[in-house]
Amino acid sequence: MRTQSNNTNAPIGIFDSGLGGLTVLKKIQEKLPNENYIYYGDTINLPYGTKSNQSIVQYSKQIINFLIKQNVKTIVCACNSASSVAINQIKQNINIPIFEVINPAVQEAVHYTKTNHIAIIGTDTTIKSKSYSKKIKALNPEINTIEIATPLLVPIIEEGLENTSIANEMSKLYCQKIINSKFDTLILGCTHYPMIEGLLKKILTHKIRLISSGKPVAINLYNYLNKHDLINNSLSANTQYYVSDNIEKFQQSASKFLNHSIDDVALHNFKS
Repeated sequence: MRTQSNNTNAPIGIFDSGLGGLTVLKKIQEKLPNENYIYYGDTINLPYGTKSNQSIVQYSKQIINFLIKQNVKTIVCACNSASSVAINQIKQNINIPIFEVINPAVQEAVHYTKTNHIAIIGTDTTIKSKSYSKKIKALNPEINTIEIATPLLVPIIEEGLENTSIANEMSKLYCQKIINSKFDTLILGCTHYPMIEGLLKKILTHKIRLISSGKPVAINLYNYLNKHDLINNSLSANTQYYVSDNIEKFQQSASKFLNHSIDDVALHNFKS
């Protein structure tokens, strides 16, 4: 049974299939600026949303084991696809707190909806799992949900095309069913999607609240660390980045997600 580090200076591990998890990392760093972080982007296998459940479980296990070897004190799975099909299974064999991105977004959406109509957009894997609608119904059976698979948005964002007509047209196509509808809350069920939040707001011209997981995950993580006296108050915070492929492309794209450049990126894949 693998266990967590109880050292307050120990890093927090965060992983995703690629760049999307950086939107979660950014919100966590805003809430916990003095922590050390290790971010792993599995760029050789992205996107997870088109992979089989078995493959996603395998990738997630490898990354989590790698992060544990770095003596992390907690792990954040900043990937909706992995959160929906892998994390519950992996948690059974690991004695370390793992935070996923689905429950926090669900709780916030249920709290905010006034019309009891919540829409969810996400990858094929996330939508097929029905993780969001099941959790929403468990909290409030009266809420109506619609889950929409938006598989092309991740590659569009990964390729840096989030501000192009391609992104605009695909977003319009995917959101047709909720434009000018009773749906007043939209969960961005992929950590890449905050990068097109402005675009979605323009398309969804009626009053609708967009919910992403970064902020509620950051709050949950802060509360856990505070409760267990694990908050790092050091003033020498450091973030180490690992990717499984293409360091240069990751560095170039990451600057847009984080609003600053990054230099400390290392290559680590599980085939070498």
